[in-house]
Amino acid sequence: MLLKKKEQVEIKISKHIDDLRGIDDVLGDPRSWSPEELKEVCNNIAFHSEGEVEEIEYITLNFLIKNFFYLLHQTGLYNPQRKLWTHLAQTRKVIFQPFTKIPKKHKENTRITDIILEDHQKKFIKVRLVFPGSEIPYHGFSELISSVPSKCMGLIYISEQRPTVKVSDSINKKINAEDAYNRYKSPLSENCSLNLMRYEVDKTEEGNKYTYRLIHPNLGKEVEAKLCLGHS
Repeated sequence: MLLKKKEQVEIKISKHIDDLRGIDDVLGDPRSWSPEELKEVCNNIAFHSEGEVEEIEYITLNFLIKNFFYLLHQTGLYNPQRKLWTHLAQTRKVIFQPFTKIPKKHKENTRITDIILEDHQKKFIKVRLVFPGSEIPYHGFSELISSVPSKCMGLIYISEQRPTVKVSDSINKKINAEDAYNRYKSPLSENCSLNLMRYEVDKTEEGNKYTYRLIHPNLGKEVEAKLCLGHS
């Protein structure tokens, strides 16, 4: 049984050390940054929580702001998905809120959280995170992509399950995947790109180890970043 958390939780994001460069400094001239410099600014981030979040929520937030930002740059995917990538660097507030539209018969074994990444202008990325052990394959996915608000810069669906053929077909139709550029931009609207990720959880003596993989857009190889952190 997956325990439900009903309250909304907020986390503020800032530089860890104000005098050092942050990830938003990368935006002006992305091509000039080396991998080492990029890692340094991705680590100069502090999270200030106003409530308790679960381990999977905290680890996923770390992955998105630090590792995914880095991966987008290193793979070149930041070019077609420039607005989403830019927004990751400019996120200042993160809201965790339970996704409650779950059928009654599955409520005990399915848990989903929406993670909203906001900037100062209230533009946002919405991340739908499905907890480990949840029963329903890609529940809430169709609802997520059906209507995209004007201030939404990106939608991301994250699950431990692989997407079904139905989900893949619906994405290809929605983004017009026959167009080569759209396969990577993955546009749901003029401003909003869609990404799918899959995670794996390995239990070790030191704690849980999480591996995230970008599965859409398909870059022709498995793109992954490993994050092994405890809840703190």
